[in-house]
Amino acid sequence: MPVHVASVVLGGLLLGLISFFVVSRNMAFAATGVAHAMFGGIALAVVLGFDPTAGGMLFGLLMGLGIYLFGRKLPRDAVIGVLFSFLMSVGAIALRFYRGYANLLWSYMFGNITTATWFNVLSIAAILIVGLAFMFWKYEGLKLYLFSEEIAMAEKVPVNVYHGVLLLFETLTIVLVLRVFGSVLASSLVVVPAMVSFVLFRGFLRSFLMSGLIAVMLSVLGYALAFYLDLPYGATATSLAFVLFATVWIFRRGGVWLRA
Repeated sequence: MPVHVASVVLGGLLLGLISFFVVSRNMAFAATGVAHAMFGGIALAVVLGFDPTAGGMLFGLLMGLGIYLFGRKLPRDAVIGVLFSFLMSVGAIALRFYRGYANLLWSYMFGNITTATWFNVLSIAAILIVGLAFMFWKYEGLKLYLFSEEIAMAEKVPVNVYHGVLLLFETLTIVLVLRVFGSVLASSLVVVPAMVSFVLFRGFLRSFLMSGLIAVMLSVLGYALAFYLDLPYGATATSLAFVLFATVWIFRRGGVWLRA
């Protein structure tokens, strides 16, 4: 039980914090593409008898590298659409020859909290620490990069480097939480927390921190409901994320703005 709670809290926090950068740079589709591309690598690895996590990481990194390289010259959304559909199709073809335990693949799509280990928790904590250290080290440059790419370039900020680092962290984050959260919940928590935070709060640092707290709240509440109601964790937390987003959107459309 403690390892489950630790993985939910730290995994949710990591997804929520990376969500701030993903949404700020309009990279939500990229995050979804990476998560789905990983499923293709997982399926191929399972069929070939390799470690599924390694297969997912390989396809995720290939997806991120493809977005970084081709997205500099071509429309990024088109590149993402082409790459993740191809990488998923590789997994779909591989599944044609799979005769094993189907629930193993199902757990990567919708998550399986019982598979959490302390190694997962420590890996998430390590990426979280490295990511926060990088952010505070390059704080001013990141603010410019998120505010305006043109202004950042004029101020000699290495925009391409920051974009590559963001893609790398995004990919590693989804890889580390995929087995526990599943690709569906990972895709949701890498988008919804920041969208809600931007509506409710002002300021770079405040929105960033609240994005992480919102993700933790959704992941913990989803875990509690799934545990007591005997529901699938990933689907439960994803549904909660949508309810929260819809509620905030309705209040905003109605002219009611909540502020910290």
